[in-house]
Amino acid sequence: MDSGTLVDTWATVGSCAQIGKDVHLSGGVGIGGVLEPVQAAPVIVEDGAFVGSRCILVEGVHIGHEAVLGANVTLTSSSKIIDVSGDAPQEYRGYVPPRSVVIPGSYTKQFPAGNYQVPCALIIGQRKESTDRKTSLNQALRDNNVAV
Repeated sequence: MDSGTLVDTWATVGSCAQIGKDVHLSGGVGIGGVLEPVQAAPVIVEDGAFVGSRCILVEGVHIGHEAVLGANVTLTSSSKIIDVSGDAPQEYRGYVPPRSVVIPGSYTKQFPAGNYQVPCALIIGQRKESTDRKTSLNQALRDNNVAV
């Protein structure tokens, strides 16, 4: 865990996870390590990312710098991460591009018993000035050396 990172109440960071500089881990966030479940890749959260309340990141997921994950986003190495901000959807797995704004979503998947909604994450845009204003409390806490 690098300098300037804010860790809120009930956040859990697993063994060998790599958390960058000036990251905010909101309340109840769960970051898996290389032992939950056993695999060789740590979860990586790059500098300046904001991880919303009750997010779960496991199985070596990689979050790009300054990305914003809304509350309750759950990502595993096999989770679909669908960028819906352009003309056509673009799909990622295990990686959130830098400055992406991500919310929980679902897509329809066909099973032998019928069609059901399956969780995914949706990239709805890129971080912008209004996003920075919403997370500006973080910088105020850092500037004034306030521990949270």
